Amino acid sequence: MYSVGATKQAEEQIGGLPGGALPGLLEVTVFLQVAPWNGLPFVCGRGDSPVRTRTFGGGGEGMVTYLIVEYRRTVEIVNVVWCG
Repeated sequence: MYSVGATKQAEEQIGGLPGGALPGLLEVTVFLQVAPWNGLPFVCGRGDSPVRTRTFGGGGEGMVTYLIVEYRRTVEIVNVVWCG
């Protein structure tokens, strides 16, 4: 299991999400605790990159960008975008 945190910027972005986006974000948070390496690399072609993304929401309206710190078994959410 990984522990999941968020930067101040990401916390502010999460605070601005509409209520309908929160269940999807919660689902992503659980995913990050269990299998963060299954997200897509932020930079295409860099499969080993610890900076990853994951979409959320019914139609993929949201995207979380996060950093995996493997030796600490932590994931830091650095950016949250909602386009819904």
